[in-house]
Amino acid sequence: MNGTSSLKTALKTFQTEWSLSWLEALLLLGCGMMAVVLHRATDNGMGLPGHHGIEWMALMIIGRASSKYRGAGTLTSIGASFASVLPFLRGDNPFTWIYYLLPGPVMDLAFRYLPRYAGKLWFMVLLGGLAHVTKPIGQVTVNLLTGWPVGSFRFGVAYPFATHLFFGMIGGLLGALVVLGINRYSKKSDQG
Repeated sequence: MNGTSSLKTALKTFQTEWSLSWLEALLLLGCGMMAVVLHRATDNGMGLPGHHGIEWMALMIIGRASSKYRGAGTLTSIGASFASVLPFLRGDNPFTWIYYLLPGPVMDLAFRYLPRYAGKLWFMVLLGGLAHVTKPIGQVTVNLLTGWPVGSFRFGVAYPFATHLFFGMIGGLLGALVVLGINRYSKKSDQG
């Protein structure tokens, strides 16, 4: 009745949402870095905008959905953004770090404001696509502000948005299947 119990409950919830172990932080940063390594290792110049969204969004969904940390998506994006400026992983575009940074906050906001859907397959698939669309949005913005050319828009504006959405959704599906499969396996092992 004096409010002590509700204050303790509120503080416990706050700590759970914002607390993060060093190991978890390193794993989230590592997921982001792994996306850049995979991007550089498999960059074969297919000329298909957004195709690296498969591995990038799969790793983003795995990192975000498997963590209770409120900023897990952003931390994963920070890892990718940092890795993309390393001399041995840097590409030709000096703004790539921005494009890697954008999807994380989108995922964090979606998980925060739509928590009842966070464990649903369709939600993670759609979120993977929408988060990956931040790249062409970022590219258009950078182009308008700096004049830096955007090669993926040579076939029009709709095409890169559609391909980024498509490949991001495939990545979201793969990441969701991994997360949901691990959750299902852990529930079975807890019961048996």
